[in-house]
Amino acid sequence: MEKVVVIGSSNTDMVVTTATMPKPGETVFGTVFIVHQGGKGANQAVAAARAGAQVTFIAKVGNDEFGQNAISAYQEDGIDTSHVLVDDQLSTGVAMITVDQTTGENSIIVVSGANAALLPDEVKGLEDVIRSADVLLVQLEIQLETVKTALALAKKYGVKTILNPAPAGILSHDLLKLVDILIPNETEAEQLSGRQLLDMESKKRVVSELLVHVDEAVILTMGAQGVLQKMKNENEQIITAQKVKAIDTTAAGDVFCGYLASCLSDNVAITEAIEVAKNAAAIAVTRRGAQPSIPFINELSKSK
Repeated sequence: MEKVVVIGSSNTDMVVTTATMPKPGETVFGTVFIVHQGGKGANQAVAAARAGAQVTFIAKVGNDEFGQNAISAYQEDGIDTSHVLVDDQLSTGVAMITVDQTTGENSIIVVSGANAALLPDEVKGLEDVIRSADVLLVQLEIQLETVKTALALAKKYGVKTILNPAPAGILSHDLLKLVDILIPNETEAEQLSGRQLLDMESKKRVVSELLVHVDEAVILTMGAQGVLQKMKNENEQIITAQKVKAIDTTAAGDVFCGYLASCLSDNVAITEAIEVAKNAAAIAVTRRGAQPSIPFINELSKSK
């Protein structure tokens, strides 16, 4: 079993499903309310674990019931939580998620809480943990300097680095050069490039431009359109998505990233890894919730 280290956010998700997404100033009635574990880092750690990897999760939670419940849940998935830090001053991160029951699309408000207090020096103190990994997977729901510190440590020891640049933002070239594989969605790719993705040709151009700044590959996730991936000195490939009826897309990107990291840690070729990851994401969007929607690896063969 290969090792994946995930560094990122741990949230408690409070999810409301509604028939009508509210407009500014409008009150609507929801149909379902659920509380479960979330956070992009945690979702990706759970996905990698359910894909079969040996996962260590580095994060920070509050000294509260939400944090305790989160750690217990990760342990149930076999994740090493010995480096999930506890902050006595700040609450565990919280995400308020509204899901359209017709389309499965969502809007999210995140209160970072303890996630924002995961510091670069704390990550530096875990240098040996990062050095022992085959793959490091990070996102952007923690401090940017903490992300950069983690990537730099992984690069120092030849650990493959994967960055999911979410939530969307502008990143420096100094940070991107520490990344082997960049996995943005379309919104994130627009933010990173400063260009609109209007059609497939513009998407190909943006992927090529982003690839200049990273070491190995850019994988653009496009929802129902599938995945556009390009590696250095190779032509881009479009990998089509499975046709499914989506009811909640909350964790689709996280499932994709976690499964991809697991496959790559096991030396699976990148195109094959993308196939596995997008099939896992296709299952996830047919289920409600973030971590409750994440499939186990044996479910992928059953879905074919």
